[in-house]
Amino acid sequence: MKLFSLALRNIKKSIKDYSIYFITLVIAVAIFYIFNSVDSQTAMMSISKSTMEIVQAIVYVLSYISVFVSIVLGFLIVYANNFLIKRRKKEIGIYLTLGMSKFKVSTVLVLETIIIGVISLGIGLILGVGLSQLLSIFTAK
Repeated sequence: MKLFSLALRNIKKSIKDYSIYFITLVIAVAIFYIFNSVDSQTAMMSISKSTMEIVQAIVYVLSYISVFVSIVLGFLIVYANNFLIKRRKKEIGIYLTLGMSKFKVSTVLVLETIIIGVISLGIGLILGVGLSQLLSIFTAK
């Protein structure tokens, strides 16, 4: 529990550093939700057979784009994590100097990542649902 509260304090203290990482994750979740919900929109249910074939082709292409975007975002997330760790090198060094084990330091960093990930997942899903509904209205017209 102490490590969890330390992770929360570190997030609050490093909010500027985590903001870019957080925004990247939120946008990624929203984009994936929108891409993967195109074929299940209610506007797509009432289209003709020939138009349905075109929509299926678009959904097929979007699935490949989604994979490509996930690879790019994966590299971006790894880069952001490395950036955050390099930026906090002194802080990590202080923890180690004060006697905290490498395992506990790693646990704190993993907890910070999980906390940011869960919050960004929730906000990204809410944003994705909203934008998906806007896309559904747009495609219905």
